[in-house]
Amino acid sequence: MRLFIVAVALLLVTTTAAAQSRWTLSAGPEWASFSSDQFFGGRARAEYDLIRPDKPLRLRVELGGYWEPTHNFYSEPTDSTEVLGSSQTADISFGVTASLTPLPRARFAPYVTIGVLARQSWANGWSSYTVRFVSNTQRSLGSTSGEMILPVGLGVRARFGGRMFQVEMRRFEGSHRRHSALMVGTSLPF
Repeated sequence: MRLFIVAVALLLVTTTAAAQSRWTLSAGPEWASFSSDQFFGGRARAEYDLIRPDKPLRLRVELGGYWEPTHNFYSEPTDSTEVLGSSQTADISFGVTASLTPLPRARFAPYVTIGVLARQSWANGWSSYTVRFVSNTQRSLGSTSGEMILPVGLGVRARFGGRMFQVEMRRFEGSHRRHSALMVGTSLPF
């Protein structure tokens, strides 16, 4: 029985190694635009193809994370008011995405992607709202929230020397914020 299990495991490993890898790691900048402020951070994600990646339709499970360094904000006084503060955000997301390409085996294969992700976000910081000559209100911005988001994007997968690379532009639609990301990734050799 043990010999049978070892033989099946070796068959799966060699078949997987001979076929195209189903694992892809990606990373890149992400940004959100709120009024006149532009916030930047970084996102990394790991994807596993549930369907062989050389098909027109790809179905993937993905796990990702976002981190934004602490940033300070200040609004120029208008109508005798000013707002200043500091904020930092991080999140973890998990879900399923699908991609469709008309040229799955081409050297350069453009694709569109859409999915559903569960996102847990954490925010920390403070803000101060001042009405000149009247009051100063300061509050803490520490919070956590969970939501379902819809990532929508366009990308290109390119094959170079037996390795697959991808560049993808995504927009994350959620109830709390709208982010865009530019991800660059590669398939893993196993």
